[in-house]
Amino acid sequence: ASDGGIIVPMATAAALDPSTFSGLNPIDAIPATWEERARKAWEYYIEEPIVKNCVNSWRTFAVGDEIRITADDEEVRNDANDLAKKLNISSFVKDMVLQLLVKGDAVGFKHYSKDGADIDYVMCVNPVSIRVEYVRGSLEKITQIAEDNISSSQEINLPVDQTLHLKWDAPEFSPRGNSLVLPAFQSIELLRDYRKAEQAIAKRWTTPFRL
Repeated sequence: ASDGGIIVPMATAAALDPSTFSGLNPIDAIPATWEERARKAWEYYIEEPIVKNCVNSWRTFAVGDEIRITADDEEVRNDANDLAKKLNISSFVKDMVLQLLVKGDAVGFKHYSKDGADIDYVMCVNPVSIRVEYVRGSLEKITQIAEDNISSSQEINLPVDQTLHLKWDAPEFSPRGNSLVLPAFQSIELLRDYRKAEQAIAKRWTTPFRL
């Protein structure tokens, strides 16, 4: 009886809207390129509460509410805390961890002052705009390009020694990491298809017959 309660509405929805189950193919659920997977994972994070809650729980577990710096030497601790406050390290780390979990990569960049003596600011860079080249597991080149720019004429070379590239759930030889959301791609597509089915059924039963 329970099976019938599921199969009949699904079949009805499919009859009403043939595209209802168009995304059920596992191959279609996982894009081929890393950039497309990262964009899709971010889309799920923004639009699916269950994904956002899971990722935020992981981030809270890893980072907590704020970054605290401790040291036995009080003067060193005070200087470090002042620098962390100036550079807004807590926000930087949270952004990096979020990008790492959702997209599988996190890219941080530090910019020095004109005299090169101090760090002027640190920023979390969108990893989708980044292209990396590894040689024997070592980062050799990193460039940034606008996401909507298909031409490489406007690439910006970032100094490797000023750039931090982190990868989630990836072997050393892999140039890019894997999203925490990636294993759930197919399930999320199924969830969305079920919603379409429910909406199609609701629409069918609320539309009056015209005789």
